Amino acid sequence: MQTPRQSHPQRGLVAFTLIELLVVIAIIAILAALLLPALARSQEAARGAVCFSNSRQMGLAAQLYTQDHRGRMPSFRDWLSVKVGDLTTGKFYPYVGAKGVYLCPTDQRDLASNKKLIVPSVGGPQGRKAKRDYSYAMNCGLCHEEEISTFKAPAETMFLMEAVMAKDDYSGQAGPTFGSHTLTIRHNQRGHYVMTDGHVERMNQKQSVAAEKQKRFWFPTDNTSGPGGMNMGAGLQ
Repeated sequence: MQTPRQSHPQRGLVAFTLIELLVVIAIIAILAALLLPALARSQEAARGAVCFSNSRQMGLAAQLYTQDHRGRMPSFRDWLSVKVGDLTTGKFYPYVGAKGVYLCPTDQRDLASNKKLIVPSVGGPQGRKAKRDYSYAMNCGLCHEEEISTFKAPAETMFLMEAVMAKDDYSGQAGPTFGSHTLTIRHNQRGHYVMTDGHVERMNQKQSVAAEKQKRFWFPTDNTSGPGGMNMGAGLQ
């Protein structure tokens, strides 16, 4: 009687040829090239959702602040901090309640890396330098009129913007004359604005450029005279 080994002769070993192996590797590389960008966009969309939520919480905090301060918005001078580098000393902090809300997760990743941030040349108060742990800058155009009942179009006037800022910018400001006036578009080519009525706008670069050209975007009323009577709205009409 033959054993199973004797009744079935040993078959030859099957192996890939070099060409077949190269084809398989090429297919894997093509699939990776197709899938990785989609995965990166999906991850950024998730971080963008957190950033949107943070922005929304900042908008709600602003509404609570105004209720406690006779309808007035916080000042751009001390909303972020009184002691530079310490968010908990800011006038806005009791209404936000957590440092993490101030920081976009994508911005946090970039700040922790060695990535060089290209920022526009901006003016503003000197000496306000510290390691940045916030992503949203306040509209300095609100400085001459903080009472929200006088705002012509709260839904069209920006309160906070997800601004392009240096890693050591602790001014907390954005505006047409001081601080950054450039929206960061880190979330799949979009960024966030918090408007003075508390709602959040997500815009791409083209939309943000168009919005920022509007005088009402920066200035809530017609009182746009800065120090010395200079018309801060000049060029925005």
